[in-house]
Amino acid sequence: MASSRFPALVLLAAAGAPALAQPAAPPAPAVPVPPPSAPRPTPPTEFPELTTTPLNRVVPVNEARTIAFFTALYPDCSTQGPLVARLVAKPEHGSVTFAQDQSFPRYSASSPFAPCNAKKAPGLKVTYEAAEGYEGLDRFLMLLIYPDGTAGQYDVRVSIR
Repeated sequence: MASSRFPALVLLAAAGAPALAQPAAPPAPAVPVPPPSAPRPTPPTEFPELTTTPLNRVVPVNEARTIAFFTALYPDCSTQGPLVARLVAKPEHGSVTFAQDQSFPRYSASSPFAPCNAKKAPGLKVTYEAAEGYEGLDRFLMLLIYPDGTAGQYDVRVSIR
């Protein structure tokens, strides 16, 4: 006799009754397992070291002076686009301003860009002005970003006389 502890389905199977047919589950499709891949390279945490170019300039006491003009031209003397400058380290005894302007480039005579020296080109003018009455040395570091994404760093040393 069947015990009341078991479900009815079990009782039927135990008593020899035909088992209920369950539809078979379709086989799981084979999922391709990707081969183990090489570890992903980690992105750099620091910008690669830039070459620093020294610039030495002299500025008169109590005067603002353009100390540099940068431009980026194609060989036909047309502009590549605007340049962007950032102060990496500020001067201690003066101020620096950056302005879009036009001026004559100064390529060396042996440069393929030498013909561009004959006419004004758009570019970035860098102006330095010492604090009122200051005479002595000052220094700042600037980053210049060119239209093509390259960059240069400039260590500018100013003698105020």
